[in-house]
Amino acid sequence: MKRNLLIFMCVVLCLWHRPASAFWGSDSTDAASGLDVAAGFDVNTITSIAGTVTSLPERKGQEQHTVMVVATNQGAVTVVLGPWWHWEKQSFSISKNREIAITGSLAQGKDGAMYLFAQRLENPESGETLTLRSDSGKPLWSRNGSGNRNGGGPHGGMGSRPGAGFRGGTRGGIR
Repeated sequence: MKRNLLIFMCVVLCLWHRPASAFWGSDSTDAASGLDVAAGFDVNTITSIAGTVTSLPERKGQEQHTVMVVATNQGAVTVVLGPWWHWEKQSFSISKNREIAITGSLAQGKDGAMYLFAQRLENPESGETLTLRSDSGKPLWSRNGSGNRNGGGPHGGMGSRPGAGFRGGTRGGIR
């Protein structure tokens, strides 16, 4: 009986110290931050930030996820926008040194930097919005995401034609 109890306790302790799958320990872990960029969204950490775009969206990592940096009153935040293939289909206007508001899941990486897994972006100047995740945090680019429920902008967050999106160079408002 004592042996079974001891084995049970060891199993519980092993599982207790296992990293949370919401941020850590998958094949899509970013080397610098240690965050799981594919499954890093946690509805318990949803917050909104506003700031100035300091770097435009760019491809990063082996998983080809899209990130940009926003300067806020609390410091720089790296915003994770989802996979590059999905981002390049969007027509949301982002310009360097312009204000932006973002709602998403906030996390601190192992590198000490702050990361925001974007759910919704808003351009305060134009009123344009882009939704990247559902209210439950499910990515709209996934099979289980509800398709393209982007709203608010002139094209509902999507390009005016298939494939209309950032492909390098300039894109609708990006400089």
